[in-house]
Amino acid sequence: MNAAGQDTNVGFAEHHLFTRCGATVLFNVETLRAYEVSPLVGELVRAIGDAGLGEEGAHAVTDRYPDSDVAAAATELKTEGFLRPDPPNGERPRPALKRRRGIRHLELMVTHNCNLRCRYCYGCPGEEASTETAKFLYGAETAAMSPELARRGVEYLIETSGPRKELSVVFFGGEPLLAFPLVREMTEYVRRREGETGKRIALSMSTNGTLLTPEIVTFLKDNRIGCQVSIDGPDWIHDFARRTADGRGSYGELAEHVRALLKARPGRVPARATVSHGRVELPATLEHLLSVGFGSVHIEPALGHCGPMAVTPDDVPAILEQQEAIAEFLLREVRAGRFRHYSNLVRHVRHTRVVRERLAHYCGAARTYFALSQDGGFYPCHRFVGMPEYRMGDLDNGFDDTLQKKILALDVDSRPGCRDCWARYLCGGGCWKNAVDRHGALERPDEEVSCPLIRHQIECALAINAALSAEGEEEHPGMRADPE
Repeated sequence: MNAAGQDTNVGFAEHHLFTRCGATVLFNVETLRAYEVSPLVGELVRAIGDAGLGEEGAHAVTDRYPDSDVAAAATELKTEGFLRPDPPNGERPRPALKRRRGIRHLELMVTHNCNLRCRYCYGCPGEEASTETAKFLYGAETAAMSPELARRGVEYLIETSGPRKELSVVFFGGEPLLAFPLVREMTEYVRRREGETGKRIALSMSTNGTLLTPEIVTFLKDNRIGCQVSIDGPDWIHDFARRTADGRGSYGELAEHVRALLKARPGRVPARATVSHGRVELPATLEHLLSVGFGSVHIEPALGHCGPMAVTPDDVPAILEQQEAIAEFLLREVRAGRFRHYSNLVRHVRHTRVVRERLAHYCGAARTYFALSQDGGFYPCHRFVGMPEYRMGDLDNGFDDTLQKKILALDVDSRPGCRDCWARYLCGGGCWKNAVDRHGALERPDEEVSCPLIRHQIECALAINAALSAEGEEEHPGMRADPE
């Protein structure tokens, strides 16, 4: 043993040391465990782990701390797997990652029409097309999906799901409530087929909320259809981008029509907000949406074909600063016995509380999740609809698994930009469409905007978990990991 309590053949595990929310946290990439550490441990890690100074670095730390404290800290690092024998070839083997596939979630693009003209909409090819020049979204020649095609899509889901019992169908658009007769018909069809097949099929939709009526709300509630509402915050934020066809802000109509939904499902309606370039107002958005009755809030940057509305690297520092302020706010609220569901952070808090699996991919797109367009084509998700190079066959000619095989091979240990990132097993590599929009291909993630935002969210979540673990998990059930 040297002054740091190390054997000469002992190396340092892949790790990440950072400070967030007032806590210094050490994360072990190999064991997926995080620890709030003392200044001594932090200095020791920087000296012998990050800087690679070995015994020399340990001696520098020893000069500022008693030898016994340094030895105890080194022993603790060894016990927790940070200091461990180096493999003979100097490179530790990568863990086996599960690459799941098998359809279980189907997104029906019930209409490509929309009653709004949001300035950042990625469903139209460019800023000009998002106003008057594109009649329908995603380059579609017609707006509506036929009932026959929708039924065939559901049957395809049922037939190809094999023994799986838990499935889901999402009604998407455009604005799906413009096709409410089809939504009603397909809901009745799905519920009937559940009884005939023994499957359990969750139904949901994403809507701009402006077409909700008391009758529609009752139908959604009676038929157990989840409903996410797209809303960007209070009127002065929302109306900047989310406008009607004649250029008016849509907040007034939305607020009037969503009231019945919030009343029918108190605390259970999720809101989805979009941040655009130069309009970073995360705390105001979160505070407003929670105050009006939404049960959870998810905020994402406008990326891709959004013209001047797209978030750029210049916006990232403001987003990170505001996100950390929200993390500190959530921690204070939990300590006071109140739970605020900002899903961007809470999902990572729950996932990292006890990590049960290393993520190979960010989401199920093209593996377990597919979008069915109104012409019968399969795509990885709704954001790829209308892009011929990402079409995965169709109902008439069958499913083409070429792209699926490519995505399965592109796990986080294989992709450049991911394989050396400390957060890869907690992130999964980021959105495929963001990668395509940034680089024109799937291989590299969006390292300019998406990656720093997700890494920061994970850091905040690990810091929150470290604080709550120190205080006792049972005292904060709202932030507890999801049950198995």
